[in-house]
Amino acid sequence: MKPSRILVFILSTFIVLAAVCVLFAGKSSVVRVPSLASVIGWPSEKSDYIGNVDYAESIEITESLTDTLAVIDTVPVQPVPVDTVPAKPKVVVLPQSLPQTALNLPAFYAALDRADERSVRVVHFGDSQIEEDRISMVLRRRLQDRFGGGGIGLVPMVQTIPTYTAKQSLEQDGHEVPYTTVRRYLAYGPSSMRLKDDNRYGPMAQVACVGQPLDVTIEMLRERVPTYAYDHIRVLCSDSVVVTLVPDSLEQQRFINDAPLDYADAPAETMRQEILVLSEPQRNSVLHFDGTGRVYGISLETATGVQVDNIPMRGAAGTSFTSMARKQFEAYFHHTNTALVIMQFGGNAMPAIRTQAAVDKYVQSLRMQIRFIMSAAPDASLLFIGPSDMITVVDGEQMTYPLLPKLDSLLAEMVVEEGGAYYSLFRLMGGAGSMVSWRDKGLAGEDMIHFTRAGAKKVGEMLAKQLLGDYDSLTELQKSAGLPTDTTTTQLPDAQIEDTKMENAQMEITK
Repeated sequence: MKPSRILVFILSTFIVLAAVCVLFAGKSSVVRVPSLASVIGWPSEKSDYIGNVDYAESIEITESLTDTLAVIDTVPVQPVPVDTVPAKPKVVVLPQSLPQTALNLPAFYAALDRADERSVRVVHFGDSQIEEDRISMVLRRRLQDRFGGGGIGLVPMVQTIPTYTAKQSLEQDGHEVPYTTVRRYLAYGPSSMRLKDDNRYGPMAQVACVGQPLDVTIEMLRERVPTYAYDHIRVLCSDSVVVTLVPDSLEQQRFINDAPLDYADAPAETMRQEILVLSEPQRNSVLHFDGTGRVYGISLETATGVQVDNIPMRGAAGTSFTSMARKQFEAYFHHTNTALVIMQFGGNAMPAIRTQAAVDKYVQSLRMQIRFIMSAAPDASLLFIGPSDMITVVDGEQMTYPLLPKLDSLLAEMVVEEGGAYYSLFRLMGGAGSMVSWRDKGLAGEDMIHFTRAGAKKVGEMLAKQLLGDYDSLTELQKSAGLPTDTTTTQLPDAQIEDTKMENAQMEITK
């Protein structure tokens, strides 16, 4: 072929591709077509995504959510403008965060006052943003530094996504076997992963079904993040499953639901909570499972101090709780003395929301989920963390999802109406367009949806600072007013709380 024809062919190909970018960029929710501007000049610096996680999966909308948001997009949407930044700025300054008002979490703050007497549990549900235990681990460390405690809380029997804090493996007859050896079921994600006969998934919204002897090794990782040793292991399983510690000499005592265990008279429960008391604190443990039944999770914990459970639900929008067995949540929250439940959702719903009607429908669906959780944990406070800023392409331009600010506002209003507290991650990041700056600072990935490890650590530090600051401020107000520090029985006037000058309410992200 003549060189001139080859040149014409190459130029024609570029012209066709450019036309595709111009005509179809941002106009399909299935195939992402970049804008011509982004192809030519948008920076493409690599960022540290979490391990080998495929984030295309994490933004898929589950079938239940699709049904929830089944609204015809007939209402025109006006794009929300985003402040643009130079392609390669010399100095990247994160936008100033907006003040976060004090969080009303009386049960949690009161429980912290008694953490030296009994354990205080924090259960953190969320989507893929909290995978790898990266946000929860920072909160856990800060709370345990202050109020004591050890262990990493609840983990699944089969860990399919590696975490910062622990390494898990399965062995059979002395040989390591893949996690696919155990059949798993999820209350979220692909419908093929659902249980067919019931809705008993346990507090982690997932269950492992065992039918052959297996050893589970859990090793806390010291080199990645400092974690404190544990002296109790709580196993959530069905009555037909027998659990032993390897070696058994490490087991000092055994309880079931805080009562001495007698196998002959053990109650026929759908989810037994078996507590193994260790003879000395540990960082690594091997558990032997025998029998046929279900394992809902394993908790590494202490009898006092604070424990923080990290429960990521990849691809979930937080709308599946009402499809699960309430009794199992009630039992777990009660017997672990859960004082704070954190729900962090919204990001996976955003791509499917294109109308105001869809926003309203999603908010109402989350209202039902919050009522479900609060009724299952009546003695706990509830904190809802809203979605972060997220960037999409509208008419070929990169900008914040148009309805994200409205969703954040309505979620805050709804959560407070239901008696919970709302933490606006969107506002604290800096509002619309702030994800661009987070990306340029290395705190968010190139998709400008997910945080990098550094970004997740920043979010965890922000959250811990807020909670500890609120606790200190409330305690100081009570002392100055001559009131007892038990905040479950003492409610300060709202005006007095709002007048308090909280250091972390003026939080600025400058580092």
